[in-house]
Amino acid sequence: MNRLVRHAVPTAFLVLSACASRTPVETRPLPDRPWTVLSGDEVRVRVYREPELNGQWVVNSRGEVLLPGLGRLAVAGLTVDSLTQLVSAGYSRRIIDAIVDVGIVRNLPVLGEVRTPGVYQVEPTMTVQLLVAKAGGLRGTSIRSPSILLQKGRDGTRYPLSVDQRLDRVPVDEGDAIMVVDPNPWDGRLDSIVRYGALVTLLMQFLIFAKK
Repeated sequence: MNRLVRHAVPTAFLVLSACASRTPVETRPLPDRPWTVLSGDEVRVRVYREPELNGQWVVNSRGEVLLPGLGRLAVAGLTVDSLTQLVSAGYSRRIIDAIVDVGIVRNLPVLGEVRTPGVYQVEPTMTVQLLVAKAGGLRGTSIRSPSILLQKGRDGTRYPLSVDQRLDRVPVDEGDAIMVVDPNPWDGRLDSIVRYGALVTLLMQFLIFAKK
């Protein structure tokens, strides 16, 4: 029986340690570069008093977008400013005093500790906080200071983001995702630890009773 007790105690501590374990998050400084148009993005166009020209059009695999009245344009690699100049110049040749608003729309996964994880359409003018709000906000009331990270799809590297950071300063590429994680290893695990602790306590009481 003594041997059973000696084996039961280390096992109990291993169970508790497994409940509290957490994979560490590797973070590095975020590169500072603006958004550029990628294949799969959508080009959003609004032309004042020309509703038939308004809409969003997908950039194809060759980096081209087909816009009404302008035809096929090569836009891959352009920044928002360069894209705006290109589209505005095209419509200015057709429309007197054309007022054109152009933007990049991108599908971006938001995963982790949010209420409704999924893929959301975002624009560079949005903030990280607004993006998290689109995903339903934080999941659970125990998370007070979440870590919001940009996870690169190419190598899995994670970069820290601030909630007030605009997405136009976040180098989002194809395959990337926004991850919301709980930095406190005990949050969300306390209930499990309590349950395991109660189980271990009952086990120890049983062993002590059996020894008597």
